Amino acid sequence: MGKAGQAEPHARQHKPGKFWLALLCLAVLPFSTRADELAIKVAGLKDPLLTAVNISVDAHNITGNTALSESRLQRSAEQAEVEAALALRPYGYYEPEISSTLVPQGNGNWILELQVVAGPPIIVADASVSVIGPGAEVRELKRWKKDWPLKAGSVLDQSVWDAQKQSALDSAEAAGYLGAYFAKHSMEVNLELREARLDLQLQTGPQAVMGTIDFEQDVIQPGILELLPRFQPGQAYDSWLLETFRLDIWRTGYFKDVDVIEERRLEESPPVVNLVVRASARNRNTYQGSLGFGTDTDFRAQVLWTRHLLSQRGDSLEMGLGWQQRFNQYSFKTGYRLPRRVKAREFWIADLGVRKENQDFEVKANDDDPDFVKLTNGDVIDYSFKAGKLIVRDLSRGYQQLFESWYAQYVFEKSTFSLSDLNQQNNLDPDVSADLQQFRETDSSLALGVNWDWPVARGSGFGSTGHHSRAWIFTANKIWGSNREFTQAYLYSNWSKLLGRKWKLLLRGEVGYSDASTQDLQIDVDDLVLDLSVTDLPSLYRFKAGGSRSVRGYAFESLSNNGIGSNNIVTASAEIEWNFRPDWALATFYDVGNAFNDWGQTNLKHGAGVGVRWYSIAGPIRLDFAQALSYDGDPWRIHFTIGTPLL
Repeated sequence: MGKAGQAEPHARQHKPGKFWLALLCLAVLPFSTRADELAIKVAGLKDPLLTAVNISVDAHNITGNTALSESRLQRSAEQAEVEAALALRPYGYYEPEISSTLVPQGNGNWILELQVVAGPPIIVADASVSVIGPGAEVRELKRWKKDWPLKAGSVLDQSVWDAQKQSALDSAEAAGYLGAYFAKHSMEVNLELREARLDLQLQTGPQAVMGTIDFEQDVIQPGILELLPRFQPGQAYDSWLLETFRLDIWRTGYFKDVDVIEERRLEESPPVVNLVVRASARNRNTYQGSLGFGTDTDFRAQVLWTRHLLSQRGDSLEMGLGWQQRFNQYSFKTGYRLPRRVKAREFWIADLGVRKENQDFEVKANDDDPDFVKLTNGDVIDYSFKAGKLIVRDLSRGYQQLFESWYAQYVFEKSTFSLSDLNQQNNLDPDVSADLQQFRETDSSLALGVNWDWPVARGSGFGSTGHHSRAWIFTANKIWGSNREFTQAYLYSNWSKLLGRKWKLLLRGEVGYSDASTQDLQIDVDDLVLDLSVTDLPSLYRFKAGGSRSVRGYAFESLSNNGIGSNNIVTASAEIEWNFRPDWALATFYDVGNAFNDWGQTNLKHGAGVGVRWYSIAGPIRLDFAQALSYDGDPWRIHFTIGTPLL
């Protein structure tokens, strides 16, 4: 026993060696394990079939620490063939020929090459598509039926079938047929004949109407938001008007978040959609600043402050300060708006503005000469106050809005043109010098008028279309305290229309007429006899043409009498844009126009050129190369605009 007892410890002395050997094997094992990979490549197809097959077989790609046996590789190849065949069926291909080849890449990696021949497709033999019910005459649904893509003779495509069904339901809902459904929707496929027969019938059901609106907010007094809807209770449901209603609430500036919740009661006759509006207050103050540059203005900058809510009455105040390098112009503007509690959307408005700019008083010896003769220089300061009423009118069942303003505007103007240098250099006749003295004076006017603004816009970027029209008429008379008497009428409109998917037509025109006195003078300067025609209109109301937004090819506001503005204006423009890549377009254009005092001497100027457009997030950035066709030598001018206009 003693010897045996001594032998047992001796035997255990060999076990620690075996333990360290086993531990060493375990440490080395991870480095000796193969990390096999299997990648699948598909050949023989084009999109959309290629993309569909790639997506379906993607799950059979193998990466990571996996030892791939021959049986597993074979099983993956068989499964990939099955998945590829199934992926082709929605596109009408039920009899593809698919072969697979496993190609070793070394280090345990493999490529599974799938060679696919789609085979003969299933052809639509007959397609019966109809719309029944009260909404059968809805324009979008009639167009959907007319443009049905899976006509007899076309290849069956399940994705198109599903998309068209959803499109019909979306169009029906947008028009208020919220309970629309497919009474028939069958697709019969005959694999032997390789043909399909389609039967689709949309039942629109009754059209829903708008119901009550419940506003859940405590930001402003009741009765103000109730005037915002562009629809009335009982009016047909319209999804576009509902989205516009939400945006109109947000545009008031009172709220940060706006939710318009629909409560659909489709069991009623007719179906009714009640609305619950939940809105939370926003920060009452907004501060904005911007920098810009353009060949019309050179550098410019502005800062804006808006007080969105002064009180629970819904009144708001905004102020802005701006500067532009051209004419060293400074601008200050403040505006106040207070909602009126009437059935229509109306506001009391008041605006106060100050503008100061440096002007050259100049004239041309020949109207077709691009060069001016500078007579003198001075500052013009305008102080204006406008008060009146703004009416928002709904047009086209609320799809468009017209903004109409009735107002009275007082303008105090001060001109500081210096005549001393001109007198000393040219020994002007005393009578002429006295006539010119009028340009160094103060004056005031009080005008009564009405203004219309009609913006209609759809889409964004190159795809934006619509029109923007403006018009006004106002008059000043000594009867109500104006120092000068004049009347002015003006009409402006621009239109943008897509011509297909790559082309766009832009048209613009304006005409303005002023019944205001003018003075015609002749002066001798540097042995030249110069004709001056100067209007009695305050500088704030005078017309000027030329520049990137007027007649291109001519300097900014260079087309007017004496460079200080005229009574009348006529301009027009036609432009074609070609969208050659996303967000980029090339343009060619032709402009014509002038600003003038005498309708018998319009002397319209012509310009033409080419340009490039970049539709950025901040808006279109435009670069134009324009030729002044009415000047000798047809000189060229570059027009570049980036950033927003001055106040």
